Amino acid sequence: MAEYLIRAGARAAPLTAREIAADAGTSDATVVRAARSLGFENLRQLRQALGESQVPDIASRFTATVSASPVGHLALENAIARQVEDLEGLHRRIPPADFDRACDMLASTPQIWWSGTGPSASLADYAAFLCRRHGFPSGTLTHAGADHADELLAVQANHVIVLFAYGRIHRYVRVLLAHAATVGAQVVLVTDVLGPNLDRPIAVRLNAGRGAPSMFASHGQTVVLIESLVLGTASADPQRSEGALSTLNSLRHELAGVPLNVDPS
Repeated sequence: MAEYLIRAGARAAPLTAREIAADAGTSDATVVRAARSLGFENLRQLRQALGESQVPDIASRFTATVSASPVGHLALENAIARQVEDLEGLHRRIPPADFDRACDMLASTPQIWWSGTGPSASLADYAAFLCRRHGFPSGTLTHAGADHADELLAVQANHVIVLFAYGRIHRYVRVLLAHAATVGAQVVLVTDVLGPNLDRPIAVRLNAGRGAPSMFASHGQTVVLIESLVLGTASADPQRSEGALSTLNSLRHELAGVPLNVDPS
């Protein structure tokens, strides 16, 4: 638990004992006992201390990451080791029932929206690309400023938004959630610790972090989660995906002039 709390830092401050336990792969009672063994009277004091801790800035995290890899190939070795650890944690943090519910929502909606800004905007583009290739209408919501208003006009009732949101609760996230609630769209939240502090309901919350807070951020977990979500969604209607991929290959054949067997991914 101590190692988990060091890694999570301020990001664990808003979490309940149950959420910390699920994230760390332990029990609620162990979380409470850990708080007391660390010198706190209760979990609330521990969470307050975590909230007062500071997440290192991006330059400091970069320095900490590269200092552990003085030789080029060590960057690869260390990254692989971190990814293996993170993916094992991802398996523990996402209950099968939550993942199945997310896939069912994506398979039954007439339109999927993937939302993220910064690096997450590229992840949203990739997710939408994969979904369209498998026959599921998908678009992106990737602006945080005034242009986000134009994007939100397209969101309607019965649509599903997969929202990538980490760390802080940005203003565009609150606006998106409020609009989704107004029009009747459902939200799948992919996050590290957000959720308890949001004042709008979330249909499904999938906990996928970005590695240790003290290190340079990695989106490996999220990429694996995206590909798994798309495959899980496609498995709900395999004929739909097979038809879309067959059409894709036919179109590529016409464009290239020779048969092309396109990889679904």
